[in-house]
Amino acid sequence: MATKDKDSAARGDRSKRLLDLVMILLGARVPVTYREIREQFPGYQTTNTEAGLRAFERDKADLLDLGVPIRYITPEEDDSLEDGGYIIDLKRFKMPEVRLTPDEVSALVLAASVAHAMPGGTYPKIVDLALKKLAFDLPELPDTPTEFPRPAPVLVHFPERATLRAGGEDLGEIYATLEGATRLRKRVTLTYQAAATGMVSKRDLDPYALVYREGAWLVVGWCHLRHEVRSFRVDRIREAVQAPKPKSPDFERPADFDVKAYAQRSPWTFTTDPPEEVKLALTADAAEVGNEDFGTAAVKASTPEGMTVTFDCTNLEFAATRVLAAKGAIKVLRGDRLKQRIAAELDAIGAFYA
Repeated sequence: MATKDKDSAARGDRSKRLLDLVMILLGARVPVTYREIREQFPGYQTTNTEAGLRAFERDKADLLDLGVPIRYITPEEDDSLEDGGYIIDLKRFKMPEVRLTPDEVSALVLAASVAHAMPGGTYPKIVDLALKKLAFDLPELPDTPTEFPRPAPVLVHFPERATLRAGGEDLGEIYATLEGATRLRKRVTLTYQAAATGMVSKRDLDPYALVYREGAWLVVGWCHLRHEVRSFRVDRIREAVQAPKPKSPDFERPADFDVKAYAQRSPWTFTTDPPEEVKLALTADAAEVGNEDFGTAAVKASTPEGMTVTFDCTNLEFAATRVLAAKGAIKVLRGDRLKQRIAAELDAIGAFYA
């Protein structure tokens, strides 16, 4: 046992030395001589100088085998050097392209979403970026989950304390219900709390897909209340109940439904409120907003100060947020409900900081 512990410690020390050696060479602005390297590593500071040099050569050979392009630069190659030294060729030092199978992508997305949902997460922004990369940087993946090869069963356990709502319902159970209903094409009844009003309603939904966007999971499908395709944030769902008889599908996903196209829609076009005709005036400071997608029926016109955009606004929460964030560069010329929403937000901010 003592021998095994000693061998494990030696392997750990050598792995650390290899990593430290790479970091030293990456951080160096000029080639690093062996003498300078030897001063940094006790493993090379042997009584027999040749033994230390052989240890360094073994480490260097292992790094070359791992793909780290270490080069030795002689004074003849660089007349500014008095002695030769080692560098890493940065032009050749890059990771090979990673290609993942659909099963691997599914496993990574599931694991990352679990980590993001757990309270007290350390790297939520990094998880968000990783999920977005997986979602949108793999165009060769199929558009719908049913086209993926059937993966091996995966059990995900959410601890009882991992709740996202005051009511204490487990996100894991709701997500599992939605995932199963999407896969089996079963209708679900949602108890959903609207973000804008806080009102709770029941919705029958034919779930087409689960989509990760803007740091949140959305279930997308046909809403029988609104008679159109709608999306619902999973973390606002109080309860999800799947229809009985799981082996009998309740609906067929439309052949022309494109998950990626739906996920990449502009938030200006989201339908979360009854439509209201809105006209916005954009100054030069908000010119980039004019390039965004306000819907196919939107009308844009140039003005001396910038441009105007007239469209049917169905996402007052997002529109109010963008107007406030523009700090005066976006002015609401038409749209009473939007103006009221912005005034309410300002009143709430004023009350908070009173």
